[in-house]
Formats: sequence, structure tokens, C-alpha cells
Amino acid sequence: MASGRIEFIDIDVLVLGGGFAGSWAALRASDYTKNVILVDKAYVSRSGASAISGGITTCPLEGDDLASWAEEFIVRGSYMCDQDWTWQLLNGQKDRVQDYIDWGIPISRAEDGSIRRFASRGMINVRGMQYKPKAAIKELRSRIAARGVQIADRVCITELLTSDGNWPTSGSIVGAVGFHVHDGRFIVYRAKRTILATGMISMKGTHGVDNDTGDGVAMAYRAGARLIDMEFTFGGTFSVLMKNMHFPSYNVAVAQGARLINARGERFMAQYDPVRLERSELSCVVAAFAKELLDGRGPIYVDLRHVNESYWADILSLNRGNNVLLSDRIPNPRENPLLIEPTWGLWAAGRAGLQIDIDCRTNLPGLLAAGSTAKNDATGTHASAGAPTSFCFVSGYKAGETAGRESQSCEPPQIDPARIAALAATTFAPLTRHSGNSSADRLHDELTGMEASLINGLVLNEPRLRAMTEKVDGVLAAMEQTRAAHLHDLVKLHEVRSVAECARLVYLTSLDRTESREQFYREDYPEIDDDNWFCWHGTRRTAQGMTFERLPIPDKPGWLKRHDRLSGLGPVAAIMTGRADQVKFH
Repeated sequence: MASGRIEFIDIDVLVLGGGFAGSWAALRASDYTKNVILVDKAYVSRSGASAISGGITTCPLEGDDLASWAEEFIVRGSYMCDQDWTWQLLNGQKDRVQDYIDWGIPISRAEDGSIRRFASRGMINVRGMQYKPKAAIKELRSRIAARGVQIADRVCITELLTSDGNWPTSGSIVGAVGFHVHDGRFIVYRAKRTILATGMISMKGTHGVDNDTGDGVAMAYRAGARLIDMEFTFGGTFSVLMKNMHFPSYNVAVAQGARLINARGERFMAQYDPVRLERSELSCVVAAFAKELLDGRGPIYVDLRHVNESYWADILSLNRGNNVLLSDRIPNPRENPLLIEPTWGLWAAGRAGLQIDIDCRTNLPGLLAAGSTAKNDATGTHASAGAPTSFCFVSGYKAGETAGRESQSCEPPQIDPARIAALAATTFAPLTRHSGNSSADRLHDELTGMEASLINGLVLNEPRLRAMTEKVDGVLAAMEQTRAAHLHDLVKLHEVRSVAECARLVYLTSLDRTESREQFYREDYPEIDDDNWFCWHGTRRTAQGMTFERLPIPDKPGWLKRHDRLSGLGPVAAIMTGRADQVKFH
């Protein structure tokens, strides 16, 4: 063991993950109990995607026709939503936006002082706003600390605790264990309620969020939690500028008038989605980009010569003064289109994750989930610009409320000391291994290399998915023999496990789904198959191994009714096979 010290902490509500979802959860839980702790493997308010996000969120205000907003989310999400969650998202987000206004968080505003709103990507009626995410998450940390919530930075959580000491469990979740990344203390959090808000699944080095490695999803799966629609983890956005620079926010740019043009100067999205153009579903825009390249009309450029002047003003006012677009490292973007490329790979953003109910409970007693660790059932298969962040705010708030309230009627959990010793030994085992033939960095490079090809990630088939699964299995096997030279290495090695296990889940659920839908494209099954796949695709680990489930989508009184079933080619399939005229937009 690294330090030989084991520290036990008894807590009412344990929140794992210090981004927007976790921070809102901790803040709300503190309304019910002062015995709350917020844990992050880096630094709460500076780790994960929250602090570096594009600053776009759904912005419902008093007087808006939320029925039209809800309908758009539900229809765009192929009716594969929990419509109660859709309404909870919109009504809850009104309160969260008002909180940011009251707290003085910088928000993009028009000349008359009103919030500047724009059509959310992929939408017609739904409106989003741009705000300063670093200021928002910093304010949340400050308010959490003022409430007396304990904040534990630099603690890497490695496993959920189960009441029966089994993974998967037949009992409940009673906390978690991990180690301090500086001094190696092994910390046991015995908790009445545990909230997972550890962010989305992604490979290191692909999206610029190196510590969102799917830790919570992997731990929950090992414990027996139900995951939903994991194949929809595949996704991406336009983030690579001039080959090696980061484009700050595609969503903001296109909302303000940016265009994509090919080598001929053509605004090519006009032939793929003539109504929404670059504001179409990201999967369709990325597929159109790939098709343009395959047909010899590349490279592709982002054209900022048509953006509103407010776009440039917001770059300065919302703390992006060091934005590459304002630097001398690139040609003047006010006059010159700039080379741009997408990333594509594991990037859930709420389209996949732990299944939660309306109160953010998972199927495992004692365990809740929020943010990108959970499946956003408010929007189904769709992930409009702004919806992922609003879901983080609202689900985090709701999870904290549920956990805080329920913790007051729970007895403190009991845990077998022998099981704790075994978990500690497993956690620190890589520190005692011989050097081996690999390293944590090399294993992460192998995983990231699987996303090197846009086409191979976008266009899936059985042989490709089986080869990807085999490669991940090889990484997992190598990880078991790899030595960690120090505690920082140990963190990265546990992240290898999380990324690889999540990737394996994604690839195997992709093999199980025999159709194409939304951003998911199987070239060997290019058609939408509503008869068999209008459902939630569940995945669980049981004592017998991985199981798949096709869970019916409820049809409750008062919900919008679905009259027409989908058929024909999936949208990405239609674009990639040269039949863009057959793309069906909901």
C-alpha cells in the first residue's frame, strides 16, 4: 500500500465529481443535511468539461411557450424520451437560469440589457444563451463551501462500496473508496446516499478533457447498475482548427452566423439540411463533412466572415480574450475562412449512461446519478446544443434533493473490514508490480489511437466492432500487468481501466443493436428498425455476465403521442451512401 494509512469517513451524502452536476447536487443536498462531501480526482470547479465548455445552455424564461419547446425536444428525440423528465428539465432550468442571473454570472446580453438568446442547434423553437462557465462553476464552489459542505480535491475514487461485498451486488451502494493522489491515503467513504456525477466517457487526448474518463459509468456497471443506449456514446463536434489548434465553440459560432464551406467555396450543408444548415444535428454535419472529403471536395473551412458582431464582443466579455481567433497565430478570421476538422468517438453528452428515474435514482438502492454520467431521458436520442449543460444543472439539483432528503431516514451503513483491506490491496497493486512491457501513457495512446480515423468511427460494421473489442481486451489485459511508478501513474492506470471498460461496453452494445438511428450508423444494418428498436437499450452486469435488455418506452396519459413510425435509411447512412435526399429529420 502507498502510505499504509486507511481513513474512514462517515457521511450522509457522498457526491462524486466536481463539475456542474456534482456541484449543484452538493449545494442542494446541503439544504437537507450539513453532512455532505464533494469529491473530485482533480480540483472541484476546474476539472472535467464544465469549466472549459462552450458556455451554451438552454434558456427558458417566464412567458415562453414551453409546450412548443417540450414538443421539439420530444419529436427531435424520436419520442424515445421520458416526457415527465422533459418537463422537469425545462421547468427546472428556468430556476437555474434565474440563479445565475441573481448571482451575477456574466451572460451574453443585447444592447437593451436583455439576455441574448438564439435558436439552439438542431432546433427551431428552443432557445439557448451563452454564459461564462468558469465564473458559474467558481461561484458554485464558493457557495458550497459557505454552506459547510466538505470539499475533497485530489481524491481518485476507484470502486463503489456494496452492502454485501459483491460486484455485481444484490444489495445496495453504501459509499465508495479511493486514494489521495498526493499522499496515498486510502479513504473509505461510508455513505447513506451516493451520487455519481463524474462526467462523460471520453478518450484522453481526443476532446481536450483529459480527466473525463468514464470512471463513474465503469464503477456503476461493475456494481450492477443499468446503463441505457451505450451505443449512442459515439459522437463528436468540430473542434480542430488549422490542424493543431482548438476551435472554442462550434455551437456558438453557428448560432451567430458561421458557415461551413468546401474547397469550392460551397456552403455544402444546403444539400444535406437546407432548413437548418450548419445548425443541423452534429452527427449529420460531421457525416456531411466526411462525405465531402470522400467525394473530393475537401478540405473544409469554417467561414466566420458572416457572424454577428456580438460574436466577437462575447469572446472578449466572457473571458475568452486569449481565444486563438483573436491571436496572430492564424490568418485574420474576419477575412479568411479557416481549416476545420471534427473529432468523433466516445463522447456521450447525455445520450447514454446510467438509467435514472424522475428523482435521479438508479436501479441500485443508495445510488443516484446526474449530469453526463446519466442518460438524459428528457431529450432521448438527441443532444441539442444547451441540453447537456441544462441537464447537468437540473439533474444535479434533483439528485442532491433526493439524496439529502432520503439520507435523513437511513441508518449508517455497515461494511466488512476484510473487504476494505482487499479493496485497498487491489487499488495499490500496480505500485508493486515489476516494470512490465507497457505504461499507463502508452495504454492511453493505444486507446486514443482507436479514434484516429473519422470514417472508422463513424461507419461501423460487425468486423470493425469485433476488432475494436479485441483491441480493448488487449489493453485491459496489458493493464493488469502494468506497473505504476508513482501515484500520478496510478491515477492514469485506473483511468485506463475506466476508459477501456466503457469502450468495451459501447462496442458490444453497438454489436447488439442491428439498425441505424440518429448518429449511430451500422453500414451492415443501414435501415431504421422501429419494430425491434423503438425502445431503451439496456445493459447490465449480472452474476452470469453482461446482459442486454430492450425496455419499452412508456406511453402515459397526457404525453405526446407518436403516430408515425420511422423507416428507411438512418440519417448518417443516407448521407454516407449519397442519398442525402432521403434523410428524415424529425
